[in-house]
Amino acid sequence: MQTGSNENVEKQNTFVRVLLSVGRALLILGLLFYVLYHLTNGFSADMKTETMYIWNEEILLNTDGVIVRDETPVSGASGGVVSYRFANGQRVSKGARIAMVYSGSKDAETVARVAEIDKIIELLETADIDGDTQISDGISAGREIESRLAYISECMSRGDYAAAVADKDLLVKAFVRRSTIISDSGEDVKAQLASLEAERASLASSLGGSSAVNAALSGYFYNHADGGEGVFDYDSIDELKPSEYYELRSALDNTDSDAMGKIVALPKWYFICPVSKEESIGLEIGKKYTVEFGLSDMRIDMTLSSKNEESGEVLLAFSSVEMPDGFDFERIQRASIVRETVSGFRVPSSALRMVDGTVGVYIRSGNTVKFRVAEVLYESGAYSFVGPDTEAKTLYSADTDETNDIYCKGLSLYDNVIVGGARELSPDRIVN
Repeated sequence: MQTGSNENVEKQNTFVRVLLSVGRALLILGLLFYVLYHLTNGFSADMKTETMYIWNEEILLNTDGVIVRDETPVSGASGGVVSYRFANGQRVSKGARIAMVYSGSKDAETVARVAEIDKIIELLETADIDGDTQISDGISAGREIESRLAYISECMSRGDYAAAVADKDLLVKAFVRRSTIISDSGEDVKAQLASLEAERASLASSLGGSSAVNAALSGYFYNHADGGEGVFDYDSIDELKPSEYYELRSALDNTDSDAMGKIVALPKWYFICPVSKEESIGLEIGKKYTVEFGLSDMRIDMTLSSKNEESGEVLLAFSSVEMPDGFDFERIQRASIVRETVSGFRVPSSALRMVDGTVGVYIRSGNTVKFRVAEVLYESGAYSFVGPDTEAKTLYSADTDETNDIYCKGLSLYDNVIVGGARELSPDRIVN
């Protein structure tokens, strides 16, 4: 009996030893799997990367300010209907008939027709046609047409639409002279004038009268005035201080005008705006900056003419001679000034890391994690712009152990920056 009992005990001990061996083997395999799985980022979500490309980002200074021009109001429209002879922004000469003012009639069609007749009569009368017209005059008119067309084409090609429009009437007069000379030496023009004058006389009976408004000076005509003309001294803009600006701007709130328009004597105009001293740092007098105006949704290159500091504020004055077609010269404007344009890699700011006191990002290169040095140039929202020519650096080189030194390149084009789905990143780590 004793022998059988010993055999049973021995069998039980052998079974236990086998179970323990199997358990130990499974435990070792489990630990090995855990370590490998952890090292290869198995417990993280799928690793997400972004490929690096060059981006251009404008650094903007958003502000609001006032447009100042050399303006002279034009009066003469009181109590009547105005018929303008020039488009907005068109250049006029001193003494030119800017408009006709008609009074006494509420019939809009009659007023419009009389205004049209007056404009045609004026055009024909100034075409310089008479009975002594010679063939040579026709040749001269033809040359003038060629010259005017070439000038207008040049203006259009450089975007100076105001100058092109300003030359339109002179071109029309040259065409009238040439066609009249070819047809009948001015006789047709005289008959047309007589017919138009007769029609105007019959219509004039319903009008209380008309008067001409002539330009007191040469310049660019605009058919509206807001009363703010002359509030800011055009010749003293570059000396204006922030406190003076605020005082004059508040005066604009109480301005009004019954003028029928204004003449801007010079093409040069200013946009003046106050900013903080910190915002003005880096802006250089004499340098050109792109200014985007919200009302017109236009961008104009303007020169920083002056920057005057007072009590922590700086008044900036930008100037330009460009007057693009369709630009809204409303007195008060919101604008964005392009301080500079930054070129670099756009990296999510959350991807930036600090390793051994060095800012950089982790990238995935094949199945290996690498650290790349990143020089941040500018931050915009959730992104940082990193310089494309960041110098390489050796990390941990300051200590005495050379075996842990890691040479890290700067972030490069087409690098795949790790932006999510990874934990406990480190240089030269293997990933699945």
